Amino acid sequence: MQKIIIILTTFASIFIMSCNSNSTPPNFKSEKESLTINEAYVLLNENAVLIDVREPNELVEQSYDVKNWINIPLDSIEIKINNIPSDKQVILACQSGRRSQLAFEILKAKGYINIANLEGGMNAWTKAGKPTKTSKVEKESCCDDPSSSNCNPDGTCKSIDEKTTISGNNLTKNHLEVYVFHGTRQCETCKHMKAYTKETLDNYFSEQLKNGSIVFAIVDVDDAANEMLAAKFEATGTALMINNVVNGQDHIADWSNFAFEKANVKNKFVLELKTMINEVLKKQNGNTSSIN
Repeated sequence: MQKIIIILTTFASIFIMSCNSNSTPPNFKSEKESLTINEAYVLLNENAVLIDVREPNELVEQSYDVKNWINIPLDSIEIKINNIPSDKQVILACQSGRRSQLAFEILKAKGYINIANLEGGMNAWTKAGKPTKTSKVEKESCCDDPSSSNCNPDGTCKSIDEKTTISGNNLTKNHLEVYVFHGTRQCETCKHMKAYTKETLDNYFSEQLKNGSIVFAIVDVDDAANEMLAAKFEATGTALMINNVVNGQDHIADWSNFAFEKANVKNKFVLELKTMINEVLKKQNGNTSSIN
C-alpha cells in the first residue's frame, strides 16, 4: 500500500510540474532590450503589451493601433509602475524612441526584465506603414477660422513642420513667433509656463493667431523632428523664446528668466506676458534694435 501511495505521489508531482512548465513564469524575461518595428509588430499581434510614454495630447494626433496598449506618460512611470505587467513582453514606445529609452532605464533600475524599447518610435512606425489611429477632438483656437493657414481639415492645429514660418521661413510679412520649449522631464513650473503662455495668446491675441501675425508652438526639444528649430534658438530644455521677424530678419529674445520667475503666479504671468508681447508688436514697424 505504501508503495502505491509513493507511486501515485510521484505521478502527481510530475503532472503538476508539466502543467507549470506551460504557464508563463512571473517576471518574464525579454529576449532583446530593443526591438525593430517589424519585430515589435509580430509580438504585438500576439500577447505583448505596448506602453506609450508620450503625453495624452500627442496621442490625439496619432497613436499606435494595437490591441494591447497602455498610455503612461514618462513623468508618471514610477507613480503608475503597478500598471505595468511583469508576466508579458512589454514594449516601450514614444515619438522617436528617446523618451521610451529613458522609461526603459527607469524600469530596468526597478528590476523589470520583461521590457524592450521600440527603435525609432512613432516616426519609424509610420514610415514602415504600420497601423495608427487618431482621436476626434474639438477645434482648437488656431482653427476658429477654418480657412486659417494653421488649421488642418480635422480641426487640429498644424504641426511645426507644416507651418510655413518654420518649414521654409517663407512669410515675408512682419510676424512674431512665440515658442515654449520643453524637454522630456517637466516640473510644475515648466507645465505652468506652457499652459499660461497658451492661455495668454488665446485670450488676448486670438486675432493675431488667426491671421498669422503671431505664430505659437510648444516644442519638444527631445524630438528629433524639432532638432533644427531647437538649435536655431539654442534651446536644450525648458525655455520661453520669441522671434520678432521684421522684413524677413530674425530678432530672437530669450524670455525664460521672466517665465521661470512668474510661472507659479498665473495672474502676474499672464498680464506681464500680455504687456511684453504688446510692446514687441508696437515696435514691429519701427526700430527693431531695441526689442532685444
